[in-house]
Amino acid sequence: MLKKENRISTPFEYKITKKYGQKIEGDTFFAYVLKPDNYMGPTKAGVVVSNKFSKKATARNKVKRLFREAIRKNLNFIPQNCWISVYPKFSVSDKTYEEIYTDFNKNLQKVSQPR
Repeated sequence: MLKKENRISTPFEYKITKKYGQKIEGDTFFAYVLKPDNYMGPTKAGVVVSNKFSKKATARNKVKRLFREAIRKNLNFIPQNCWISVYPKFSVSDKTYEEIYTDFNKNLQKVSQPR
């Protein structure tokens, strides 16, 4: 589980990240990465899974847990002072943790590289 200081907690942060952030697309997810101008704090991340993904809360929560764990293990490789919101694709429901983790790592390298 992510520490409280590393979680996106308000709808405002999610909206701003999605609106102004750089979009990164993987095989299993979409992610938006934003480096806010006046933000000087730890990296924040969040996972959004809508009811369209599955009507069962257990299925949605499982996907959230898998992505949060992948984020937690890679938190040191994500640039400081940025927000990341992750939106899993529908195809992720039949993927294993290892497949999600490798896809997240592969696409995380796009974020880590300076522009």
